[in-house]
Amino acid sequence: MTYDFVIVGGGSTGAVLAARLTENSDTSVLLLEAGPVEPDPEADRLGAVDFSHTGRDWGFQARTTGDATAPYPQGRTLGGGSSVNGGVALRGMPSDYDAWASPNWSWEAMAPCFRRLEDDPLGANLLGPSLHGTGGPIPIRRAAKDDLVAPQQQLLAAAQDNGLAWVDDHNDGVSEGIGPSPQNVVDEVRVSTAMAYLRPVDGRPNLTVVGGAHAHHIVIERDRATAVAYSSDGGSSLEQVRGRHILVCAGALNTPALLMRSGIGPLRDLEAVGIRPIVDLPGVGANLMEHVGAFIFVVPPEGTVTTDMVQHQLLIRYSSPDSPLVNDMQIGMMNHWDLSQNPALAEVCGSELIWGICAGIQTPHSRGRLRVLSSDPDHPPVIDLNLLDIPEDTAHLIAGLRLCYRLATHEALAERFERVAVLDGGVFSDGDYSDLAEYTRQFSFPWYHASGTCRMGPDPDAGDVVDGYGRVHGVERLSVFDASILPMIPRANTNLTCIAVGERAAELLR
Repeated sequence: MTYDFVIVGGGSTGAVLAARLTENSDTSVLLLEAGPVEPDPEADRLGAVDFSHTGRDWGFQARTTGDATAPYPQGRTLGGGSSVNGGVALRGMPSDYDAWASPNWSWEAMAPCFRRLEDDPLGANLLGPSLHGTGGPIPIRRAAKDDLVAPQQQLLAAAQDNGLAWVDDHNDGVSEGIGPSPQNVVDEVRVSTAMAYLRPVDGRPNLTVVGGAHAHHIVIERDRATAVAYSSDGGSSLEQVRGRHILVCAGALNTPALLMRSGIGPLRDLEAVGIRPIVDLPGVGANLMEHVGAFIFVVPPEGTVTTDMVQHQLLIRYSSPDSPLVNDMQIGMMNHWDLSQNPALAEVCGSELIWGICAGIQTPHSRGRLRVLSSDPDHPPVIDLNLLDIPEDTAHLIAGLRLCYRLATHEALAERFERVAVLDGGVFSDGDYSDLAEYTRQFSFPWYHASGTCRMGPDPDAGDVVDGYGRVHGVERLSVFDASILPMIPRANTNLTCIAVGERAAELLR
């Protein structure tokens, strides 16, 4: 059988595409997902964000800063990242999408997609239906001000005393300050695209979903994509499935790796690892962007912190003093952090129970790269995040940590504060921030929002991989739709944007 569309990857974007395209009963779709496709209620709970415990992770390692490496979890299950993330449902700023420099993906084009995916109570009352949507697949919920747990109330007091204004809606496109974090969470369960888009259409006769299907390469005949070769459940034999149009939605790490294994990528890099080049696209795997953050770790007085409180009710979006962009930074607080499963960090902090305030850069200047060492898909890609490579990133993160310190040491949080771990308080105010710079190199971490590795744009010689319709330059009937095509990372957690990309891609393909 030849399907109208073969989709590789059932994550935040691929699941949306599969559901939307098959709304037309005359359109046949095969969705290939490398991980399991069966529901796992326990793993879907918001607290199950320790990827090593869910069994739904690719097991990748990445170089972070300098020579340091760390696990880089990525969802390997139906729903992809939306099935394993922290449940934050945050839009980027409107100018993020306008900066993608394609009218197909401008804010004017994307805003209806965000509204269509949402079931947001604000669409029905506070700000009107023109800004938010109701009745969509993804529930958007926020904590009411009166429902904030005590530590979050204390954070609010500290933030407002530091000049951060209260905002009702961080998805209104203009808000700056502290307000409730929008989340796609209901009854402590993250609502993934598997739940929201695919389960309601289970049994649709023109949609076939295959789990345990690890894509090896795309079959290209006379510069046209015709099929996907994949193995089932770790087996060694290959199967091929033909499609009139191949859509790759495998994420910002697996998508460029799949293209490279198919002979699409930097010619010399492919030849060096024994892959026959078909299309020379130097931008495949380049332009890797990632949000980067760092914590102020706080040791509390004994008995003042418990682990039974909801986390992350509030979010701070703010602008660095020397940045031309609004909301280029985020801050959030963990009310509690049990380090009993992380003995190395517990030893550094001198306590197994801490809390912390984290600052994160939303507009990183540094760029990384991904490459493959083999045509064997069981060989993981080499991921070089190259965090904090550009001095401006380090400077912004240091400024963010200084604000975190002011919040953590504010009198509103005094009952929970005994000391800051690792750092002496003097490093935040002495004017010489070399110790803080070294701290960021040691303790910064990626937010698992990899983007940009198959950048959208008109010029393949300049590093663009797909055009404004998601079509891979130089290969007919092959398109990419996921975080890899984003020319610039949005100033927000990327999951909601990836869902909106799926909504917009379905429009373009129809």
